[in-house]
Amino acid sequence: MSQDCEFCKTIVSSKYILKTHLLTNKKCLSIRNLLMKTNFNCKGCDLYTKDKQKLDNHLEICKPYQILIIKQEFAKEINELTSIIKKKDEKIEQLEKNDYKVLYELEKIKNTTEREEYIKLNVRYDELEKQYEKTITKLEMKITQCDSFIQTLAREGAIKPTTTNNTVNNTIRNQLSPTYTLDKLENKRVEETMRKHYTEHDFFGGQKRLANFFFEKVIKTPDDKMLICCTDMSRKKFKILDLRGNLKEDIEARLLCDKLKVPTQMITKEIYDKVIDRIDEERERLSSDDKSRREKLLDDTFRAQQIYIDNMNFDDLNYNQDFMHELCVLLNV
Repeated sequence: MSQDCEFCKTIVSSKYILKTHLLTNKKCLSIRNLLMKTNFNCKGCDLYTKDKQKLDNHLEICKPYQILIIKQEFAKEINELTSIIKKKDEKIEQLEKNDYKVLYELEKIKNTTEREEYIKLNVRYDELEKQYEKTITKLEMKITQCDSFIQTLAREGAIKPTTTNNTVNNTIRNQLSPTYTLDKLENKRVEETMRKHYTEHDFFGGQKRLANFFFEKVIKTPDDKMLICCTDMSRKKFKILDLRGNLKEDIEARLLCDKLKVPTQMITKEIYDKVIDRIDEERERLSSDDKSRREKLLDDTFRAQQIYIDNMNFDDLNYNQDFMHELCVLLNV
């Protein structure tokens, strides 16, 4: 016998079907402001079923549900990519902060060095000024006593100075190689020598060790002579032989430094980069609790930075006191 639904006026064929209708018909439930009591519903189209198998069959053909799944997958991928980008941005930001910190420390070191050099120069200037005044006073007292002696030297000067100069020049020539001259020294040869023999230990020896390295590996020639020698340590005067065998003066070893500058800066930069990379790798492996070792690595970083600056400026008269003094000592004749 047919039955009528009193809520939605739907006609069904039996009481059993009416009961099912009252429990599952979405339209009828909506009219009664009720929800179907079931755990099986489609999130795409809000379909409710009492049977999981029916729900699974429905999900395979429900387009809103398929679209929803695709959107969820894309949302998940977007969130993962966003997270990766955020981490990379944070790492880049941290690296930039570290770069600024290193630049700040380098500038601070430079300013400190400049102040120290300025103070040293002032003190040295005062000392020289006092010595100059004393010397002038002594000379003025002796001028009147030296006239006859000067005249005697002038008469004998045509012979003795020539003899003295020849002796000095011969001594210098005996030290210098006529075959391996400074003019023939090539950047490539210096670079190859440094790449083969210049070590991290030499790097940390600073400018003094750099001067010793060049003396042993570059300036000494295969014929047991030298490319250059120092003739006046106080005024930093050096002598070399040119391609024609003539003695030529090299004030403050500028010609030598020009030959050494490019390969020295290149190899110094390579060694410095390796040192910093090794320190950074060790710092990353350390635990956050190992503060003493972190402080030691920071000190090593600052030390490497200072030596790097000194060695890169070995040819700069404002920075190369150690290099030039050691060179004068090693090459003095």
